[in-house]
Amino acid sequence: MLPKQRPVIKVIEEKCVNCHRCISVCPAKMCNDGSGDYVKVNSDLCLGCGACLAACTHGARVGIDDWQTFRDALTRGEKIVAIVAPAAASGFEGRYKKLAGFLRSLGVRACFDVSFGAELTVYSYLKYKKEQKPDCIIAQPCPAIVSFIETYRPELISLLAPVDSPMVHTFKMIRQFFPEYRDYKLAAISPCYAKRREFDAVGIGDYNVTFRSIHQYLEEAQLDLEQYPEVEFEGPRAERAVLFSSPGGLMRTVARHIPDISGKTRKIEGPEVYHYFAHLGATIQAGEAPIFELVDCLSCEMGCNGGPGTLNQGKNLDKVEKRIEERAQKAMKHYRNQRKLLTTIKHFWKPGLYLRHYIDRSPVFKNTIREPDASFIARINRETYKESDRDILNCSACGYNSCEQMAVAIYNGLNKPENCRHYMEKEIRRLHDSYKENLSQMLKEFSVRSIETLKQSEAPIDELNEVTTALHLFMKESSQNIVEMVENINYINTLVLSTITASEHLMNASEENRQNIQGISRYMEEIAHRSVTILEASAVIEDIAHQTNLLAINAAIEAAHAGALGKGFAVVATEIKKLAEHVAGQATSIARFLQEIKDLIDRSSSQAEKTSESFAQVFSRVQELMEHQQKIKEIVFEQHAGSKQILERLDKIKEYTETVATAARRVDELSGRVIQEIRVLPETHQRKESSMAG
Repeated sequence: MLPKQRPVIKVIEEKCVNCHRCISVCPAKMCNDGSGDYVKVNSDLCLGCGACLAACTHGARVGIDDWQTFRDALTRGEKIVAIVAPAAASGFEGRYKKLAGFLRSLGVRACFDVSFGAELTVYSYLKYKKEQKPDCIIAQPCPAIVSFIETYRPELISLLAPVDSPMVHTFKMIRQFFPEYRDYKLAAISPCYAKRREFDAVGIGDYNVTFRSIHQYLEEAQLDLEQYPEVEFEGPRAERAVLFSSPGGLMRTVARHIPDISGKTRKIEGPEVYHYFAHLGATIQAGEAPIFELVDCLSCEMGCNGGPGTLNQGKNLDKVEKRIEERAQKAMKHYRNQRKLLTTIKHFWKPGLYLRHYIDRSPVFKNTIREPDASFIARINRETYKESDRDILNCSACGYNSCEQMAVAIYNGLNKPENCRHYMEKEIRRLHDSYKENLSQMLKEFSVRSIETLKQSEAPIDELNEVTTALHLFMKESSQNIVEMVENINYINTLVLSTITASEHLMNASEENRQNIQGISRYMEEIAHRSVTILEASAVIEDIAHQTNLLAINAAIEAAHAGALGKGFAVVATEIKKLAEHVAGQATSIARFLQEIKDLIDRSSSQAEKTSESFAQVFSRVQELMEHQQKIKEIVFEQHAGSKQILERLDKIKEYTETVATAARRVDELSGRVIQEIRVLPETHQRKESSMAG
């Protein structure tokens, strides 16, 4: 059983728009499956040429290399030796030695130049040509071309040079002649994704790292290659084999040994190389093809310098090759003595070491892609409305080179009729005709139904008119009522302001009366206090009168004892007694009156205190009344402001109701016109169809 081909192209499903641009540029059409929502890739039939990567403008296809596993291995401390392809001089703008410095910074132990592997490859070609004398040698540095021949043109396998590519020559040279690196892993720094398959086929080479991945890493890490030192490659130096990455580089290197080789070489690159090989076997068998001694071929249009693993696609060819040519001039100056170069090459070349064998993978294609017979192709043509030779457009809009190729793809379930431009045009026309017929019938039915519906809507429209008119009147009356309410609110606001002013005056008067009563109360208390003093004085007078009375009695007694001499003194004593009694009586009366006055003053003072307390309560109530009136004032003010907004809203509502009423009348008018237009719609459509047909 043939080994499976490693995937080197990945499809990002969500980005694929199924435009078939990838199929159009693919040399191996049948490796693509365009029958679904996105174009899949069959890795066993894919060449890995990368043509679809540049063609896809949606980023749906990306190349697969070993950059991440390579980085992880270095992080783990694995011992790795790297080989750098000659295209690095172009891919890194002449800074291939700084690239070596960058690789060493990552942990790579040594870097070798694949250009010397190309020198060994040329020597292997020359040895094979000299010893086996083949009529033609097809160069095999390009793994995509090798895959194409193995899978699709096995009749050309015998013409492939049975020796390794420059990269594999370099790997084997390291293993054989540099024992210090014999146990190291081998990494290729290359411009090509398909190189990974070549390493699998020959069983040597652990990592394939593309220039593109290194550029992306440097950009994401914000690193500049200029910051790294220039590091010389280990191993021998190459001469003009540094040209190997450019178209014709192999031929120019061979010309060092065979000066007239250019006249015996077919130099071909780009998409045309596959067309050339597709017919080469048949033309050789028919004796119609010129036999070249060497076919110097590369899959990419700019050679390896423009490989899919580089960033050179779309650049000017002279600019791309400039660095390569400059390096070649320096290399040739270094080896002015060609004998020294040949001695160096022979030292690192060993018979049997660099041989390569190929596998006929055509059974994979034959078992996957069935060839339909003519009847089935005719059936597919009928299904896609290709009823005559005129309908066989071969327009390549589907991505295939011919309608027959498209039919083969459909037969194998790799595509569908919907991706055929001619089929879609016919199908659209058929659907259009069917649509026109259905549209006419639908218009008639629509006209009848619409007229009935519009007639049914006449009554609701009339009712709407009545409702809008009534609403307009109602809003007008409501507006007047609200205006009156606003005026009443304004009047209430005026009354409240007046009441607040009166309350303020009342409160001030109450406070003043309360203070006056408090003053009277203080005066009454003072009088009461003075009354007590008078009562005390009255008691003293009464006591004096009592003492005087006793004195008069004693004087009378003494006068009696004195006899006639005491008669005058007795008269005086009698008068004094009368006076004392009279004073005592008057003092008693005064004391009684003063007590009554004091009682009255006490009652007046108590009444004054009660009156003061009553005024304090009146003052407090007046204050509460003022607070309530203030709140009423604020509420009335808010109502006043709100009433203004209500009036504004009412004006808007009146405006809207008038607009609705006008619109309702307009709808009534338009509905009549619509009914008339719908009645004549089928006739108008038929007239237009007739004029278009005419």
